[in-house]
Amino acid sequence: MAMCVQVMGQPFNLTLKSIYTYPNTLSNIWGYTDSLGNEYALVGEATGLSIVDVTNPVSPTQVAFIPGPGPTTWREVKTWGKYAYVTTESGNIGLQIVDLSLLPASAPFKNWQGTGAIAGQLETIHALHVDDGYVYLYGTNLFHGAALVVDLADPWNPVYTGHTPDLGSTTPSYIHDGYVRNDTLYGGYIYAGYFSVTDVTNKSNPVTVVTQNTPNNFTHNTWLNDAGNVLMTTDEVNDSYLAAYDISDINNIKELDRIQVNPGTNSIVHNTYVLNDYAVTSWYTDGVAIVDVHKPDNLVVVGWYDTYPQGTGPGFSGCWGVYPFFPSGTIVCSDIQNGMVVLTPDYVRACYLEGMITDSATGTPLNGALIEILSVPVQENSDITGNYKTGYHVSGTYTVQVSKAGYFTKTINNVQLQSGVVTNLNVQLVCVNCAPLSGQVINSITNNPVANANVQIYNATNSFDATTNANGEFNIGTFIGGNYNVVAGQWGYVTNCQFNVSIGGGPNPYVIAISPGIYDDFTFDYNWTVSGISLNAWERGVPVLTTNQGSNANPGIDSPNDCGELAFVTDNGGGGPWDNDVDGGNTVLTSPIFDPTIYANPDLKYARWFYDGGNVNGAPNDTMRVKISNGTNTVTVETILPNSPGNGNWVNRSYNFASLISISNTMQLIVEIEDYNPGNIVEGGLDFFRIEGGFVGVEENNFDVAQLSVYPNPGADALMINYTFDKFYTQRTLMISDMSGRIVMEQTLDAIDGSVNIGSLLSSGNYMAYIITESGKSKPIKFTRL
Repeated sequence: MAMCVQVMGQPFNLTLKSIYTYPNTLSNIWGYTDSLGNEYALVGEATGLSIVDVTNPVSPTQVAFIPGPGPTTWREVKTWGKYAYVTTESGNIGLQIVDLSLLPASAPFKNWQGTGAIAGQLETIHALHVDDGYVYLYGTNLFHGAALVVDLADPWNPVYTGHTPDLGSTTPSYIHDGYVRNDTLYGGYIYAGYFSVTDVTNKSNPVTVVTQNTPNNFTHNTWLNDAGNVLMTTDEVNDSYLAAYDISDINNIKELDRIQVNPGTNSIVHNTYVLNDYAVTSWYTDGVAIVDVHKPDNLVVVGWYDTYPQGTGPGFSGCWGVYPFFPSGTIVCSDIQNGMVVLTPDYVRACYLEGMITDSATGTPLNGALIEILSVPVQENSDITGNYKTGYHVSGTYTVQVSKAGYFTKTINNVQLQSGVVTNLNVQLVCVNCAPLSGQVINSITNNPVANANVQIYNATNSFDATTNANGEFNIGTFIGGNYNVVAGQWGYVTNCQFNVSIGGGPNPYVIAISPGIYDDFTFDYNWTVSGISLNAWERGVPVLTTNQGSNANPGIDSPNDCGELAFVTDNGGGGPWDNDVDGGNTVLTSPIFDPTIYANPDLKYARWFYDGGNVNGAPNDTMRVKISNGTNTVTVETILPNSPGNGNWVNRSYNFASLISISNTMQLIVEIEDYNPGNIVEGGLDFFRIEGGFVGVEENNFDVAQLSVYPNPGADALMINYTFDKFYTQRTLMISDMSGRIVMEQTLDAIDGSVNIGSLLSSGNYMAYIITESGKSKPIKFTRL
């Protein structure tokens, strides 16, 4: 994905013609062109609608002012035919209708508060869009903010026809803004963090087909490209992105690219509109930008003007809106503090630079290589496939530099970039001090080799994956020495995870010992099977947090007691609480066959969570059942109900096999979640499955040199690490690393038991904590800093 040009500096491809100032703040802006070709800016001002003649862009003149309730921060406007439609969240006046046909002499107006089922009830409206004779009103005081559909067959006397689904106050109904084309509404569910695709063919009964989360999960506005196969979106939060989605198959929506005008400043993108495959976008403190979306998988800024020279960064100052659709090409912008800015654009196609970065010796794609076009502020990183896509707005001859930790930097001179042309540049990097790494995975008890074992060796900059051969051996052709996290495992063995281990290539094999056992923390894929009739099924992944009415509907993290970050979770899509949960049936997760007869007195252990809430169609009555099968009989280990203790959080469970079922060598674990009452939120997770010897019913801590716990987990400033040593050690050091293995905190512990407040010392993210003594390391524990 593109790391956009650092555009702050001199404007380019947008020329200032004039600035029309106001005594009050501005909000959104639109335009109108009359039959004589006169062009008018329709400017949302704090106390009403300002109509400004911009036919001569260097000399704008206000010709009318339509008073409205205020002063107010929000005022939105769109047009249909010779009428303007104005919305506000102030004054309880409903929809304001302005007749533009008499301009510049006058502009009669009236207020409309609904007909039919909503007659006299429409009071406030956040935003609107007009398409094919219908106005769509977003974020009103009706139907929990669902979009109203209003017929404009008589533009002066609208008729209410219907609304998008109203799912009640506990489910996202509120649409902040949206775009409609060909009877399809693309709604920005800002608080739920996704856009919807809603069929509005039946105006009295629109039906939502699918939803898709956006990069910052605060979806503000949407707009289609000219062909109608790519949707552009914005997220109205700090450090946000303009993003492009392939919607040609709405059942398989794909993000193509995302871009920021000024990365690193935390500025907020606001409204985007597409004209001839250029996204003209207001970006608050960064002004207005033109982004070439002709190649939506490689977004490039090709025009920029800063309407807000007072500064940059986060916050809601600067450019609110932009209108690029005048026949003359004139662009008008509404800057909240500085007034209406009139610009002339020069639309140019981007010069595209694309290619692949690989290892020169092995041809392996290199992830995270930095590609720079020197002398201009363009940077991009290669993705996991080694590919990169970037570009610039000026044709010419450039020098490109490619670098990556552990590799010699490579400089390529005389790279020709041309407007509208893709220049392909594949680069091979030569490794610094690299050597092949050979290794072997062995059985810790017999020292015999373990075939088909999975091996991961990774740190913040490099990652290597391997599978052992029949002799338990693996080889990595080009290995960069350094400190790594190492994880190895195989079904029938306990996963071995080590953190911050120094490894170098060379002639001596790197040996990893794994212990026989029945264990799965889902770091590796051991082919658990998924069945059932619900489309929203179990899947293996990094858990994504969802919330319901401000409370967590699941932990949002992996079980804190195992390796890695993966778990099995039901439909792990995130978004709003109703978007990716089990619906209308069941989903069943079944383990591979295992043999617990190797244990003298085995215990079944696992971590799970279950959530059932919403109360949409009555009280929650759904279940999660954990079962065990011996190949002949199946018994239920536990049934988790909506009110079971610990729901929505990881709960560790331990059961002695002898009390459950006759033990065989063909046993399987089965976890089923069933939604009996569609409309409620039903989610679940499973992790840290293992068979051990031990006592019944209580989860064991199983620590070695020290016991660690984190509370609350996840937690914010009050997050504490609690520790207890099993005996006195001279060296007692608390180590905290991020998930790449990079040490971010190191602290000597004075007492043999106690607590350390670390919440205020860490930024948001996932971490591992462990203790080092002269006898070795403690078992690591995972935690999340919110």
